[in-house]
Amino acid sequence: MRHLRVHIPLLLGLLVALPVTGQTRVRVTVNDGWRFAEGEHAGAETPAFADSAWRRVDLPHTWNVEDAFDKAPGYRRGVGWYRRPLVLDEAVRGRRLFLYFEGANQVADVFVNGHHLGQHIGGYTAFVFDVTDYVSFDAPNVVAVRVDNRHDPDIPPLDADFTFYGGIYRDVWLVATAPVHADLLDHAGPGVYVDTPEITEQAATVRVRARVTNDGPEAVDALVRHRVIDAEGQPVASVETGQRVAAGATEIVISETTLPNPRRWSPEAPYLYHVLTEVHAGGELADVVTVPLGIRAVAADGGGFYLNGAPYPLVGTNRHQDFPGLGSALPDGHHRRDVQLVKDTGFNFLRLAHYPQDPAVLEATDRLGLAVWEEIPLVNTITMSEAFAENAERMLVEMIRQHYNHPSVVLWGLMNEILLRKPRPMPEGYLEAVHALAERLQAAARREDPSRPTALAVSYHEVYDGSGVSGVADVLGMNLYFGWYYERFEDFGPFLDSLHAAHPERPLFVSEYGAGSDERVHARRPVAFDFSSEHAQNYHRSSLAQIRARPYLAGSAVWNQFDFGSAHRQDTKNAINQKGLYFFDRTPKDIAFYYRAVLTGEPVLHLEREHRHRATRSPEDAVHPVLVYTNADGVALRHGGVTSGEQVPAGGVARFVVPLVPGANPIEAVGRWGTETRTDRVVIDLAVQDSAAALRAVNVGAAYDFVDPTGLVYLADPRAIPGAGGGARRIHHRIYGTDDDPRFQAFREGIDALEALPPGAYELTFGFMEPTHEAAGMRVFSVFVGDIPVLSDLDLAAAAGRWTALERKVHVVVPPSSAPLPVTFRATHGLPILSSLVIRRL
Repeated sequence: MRHLRVHIPLLLGLLVALPVTGQTRVRVTVNDGWRFAEGEHAGAETPAFADSAWRRVDLPHTWNVEDAFDKAPGYRRGVGWYRRPLVLDEAVRGRRLFLYFEGANQVADVFVNGHHLGQHIGGYTAFVFDVTDYVSFDAPNVVAVRVDNRHDPDIPPLDADFTFYGGIYRDVWLVATAPVHADLLDHAGPGVYVDTPEITEQAATVRVRARVTNDGPEAVDALVRHRVIDAEGQPVASVETGQRVAAGATEIVISETTLPNPRRWSPEAPYLYHVLTEVHAGGELADVVTVPLGIRAVAADGGGFYLNGAPYPLVGTNRHQDFPGLGSALPDGHHRRDVQLVKDTGFNFLRLAHYPQDPAVLEATDRLGLAVWEEIPLVNTITMSEAFAENAERMLVEMIRQHYNHPSVVLWGLMNEILLRKPRPMPEGYLEAVHALAERLQAAARREDPSRPTALAVSYHEVYDGSGVSGVADVLGMNLYFGWYYERFEDFGPFLDSLHAAHPERPLFVSEYGAGSDERVHARRPVAFDFSSEHAQNYHRSSLAQIRARPYLAGSAVWNQFDFGSAHRQDTKNAINQKGLYFFDRTPKDIAFYYRAVLTGEPVLHLEREHRHRATRSPEDAVHPVLVYTNADGVALRHGGVTSGEQVPAGGVARFVVPLVPGANPIEAVGRWGTETRTDRVVIDLAVQDSAAALRAVNVGAAYDFVDPTGLVYLADPRAIPGAGGGARRIHHRIYGTDDDPRFQAFREGIDALEALPPGAYELTFGFMEPTHEAAGMRVFSVFVGDIPVLSDLDLAAAAGRWTALERKVHVVVPPSSAPLPVTFRATHGLPILSSLVIRRL
């Protein structure tokens, strides 16, 4: 670690070796060269503690990158220790020194040279400690941080559909200031807060509140000067105010100036000013702070959302902050790229679910132009304690002060689906306590920032639950999943209309809508919860059309922009919430191009790609639909040397019916915008799995096809199609020993026979999974080909365990002179069961 002892002082020396007169603040990350160890370590906060055996890590860091996604139930929620040496340059002697943490989940205790600086509670907001009185310039300093992400009944969130990654997962900064400076200890806010109480076409009133702290030994006469700088770097307004500040005191200095001919901020034209604040003390420049300024006004009522006085429906999405291989520990570039992808999808709005996010996110939404709903992590349930309420309120205050100056933030969120997980039995007074907490947070938000509306989100069943919570915030957000968790697609719009008719004055917002999908799962007759691409695409096309037909809505947000980690989920992909428009790795799903086609003004032409591998049981059943997402004036399809007639896309999609042929099918879409044309190409591979095929595969018990990593299509079991009968079942549970969960989650129980095998040599691969029994001996059966037992006394619980994939491969020969031999199942105990079968001719 010797390089760390050199790197930091050199870097600091370079940054502060500017003219000494009027030194201003210095910020430098201290992300590299930490030592980390899991668990409790007595004395780890002391400088003499030996940490050489600890793992070296760089920040951002989380200890849940791997275990949050493996198939072992749960993930580590506990304590982790971080330690780092810090050598300070003489150039910063006499200055105030701070450690600024952008985020650590969820309780952080910070020590310098063994001194406990304090504790921060809450995993999603920044915190800062003054280290000046505890550091040395004569010897290396040791920074130690104990982080704890264990469940705590007094700390939100208690329960949520996302993973609570532990660790110091955002940047850490060392900040050096003069003794007189803008306050850093105001809930880790910038110390300078800007708003625009009056805006006209001719002028905007710019009000600045600066918190000036004097950490020096004597009172000073401070001069606070503000300059408004336009996007071209030119000063366009200024004001200065004097203030006497006593030693050890902080004074709030309020100034106002007028900005002539202001340019408005909007998602279409995100014009940004900046306010440059100088704090002078004793005639010398002491501190400089720069904060963003966007000139815009926001409001909401029963008629919708308004931006700069005009109706402005917010159309957007939600975002979680994690990424494969990184968990929540994303570098800033990943955050900025995510925001760019949201913008590129055509959205003007982003809900930051369900917690305050990295400063890089807000910087990007300001710059790129996305209106933002930011909320605290108060999700699903509460604890009826004053400590819980205090922590929730403090998180809200921290979020507002830290992100107050970002013009992209237009809504402060108070809570999400807070009555979704009611405790059982419900304590007396629980509903009243939830309502009281909502009112308390509403009052705090209005006190902190009366310029922005508040919002809260409720689930479908909470809208009319009688608790009164849905009416507390200024805007009612509703997380609605018609055609996924309940009801039908077509029930969505009428539900909104009935609510609007009953409460015409209430601003309504569809804060979530979405459906899970898996690119490996496909269905001719898609249904809710089959996780087929087809159902998800049907869902989104129907939902967005109904939303856009209702201009009274303040806004809407897809759930979710990206698939994200949710460790308890056991859908077709373990530990992943699959409702994204993009996969977890940020590859766009086909449905993302529907939104681009409908919402952007850029030409979009996209042939569906998730269904590139297809199969049929008969050559006569090779006519398949092929979708094109486009905003072209017209689109045609070329296949097999034949060009279809041109279609006019309806609502962003053109649907063609294509007679595919066995093997590779190159398909080209040709889109026309006036006289301009564009093309998109894809190759669809079709396998015919009739009785003469060399390779056949069945997804036994499933009403959907499954495509494995080799491109082999396991066709839906015809008997599992709704209404066809048979003992088909499906479970939603992670399947151990495989990544092909959808192939084993469905099965036929009580199976007695499969089709007969005609003469020939075969390799049969049987896929099994025990869904019910933990104990051996509860289900025992054998598999025969004709009268020959190929698998005898198979006990899945004994051989593999419950919910575990088990495959058995056998070779059989049906003699040329033989009649076809049936594959049969005979029970010794319980019911025979089968999940998949592959028949390969040898």
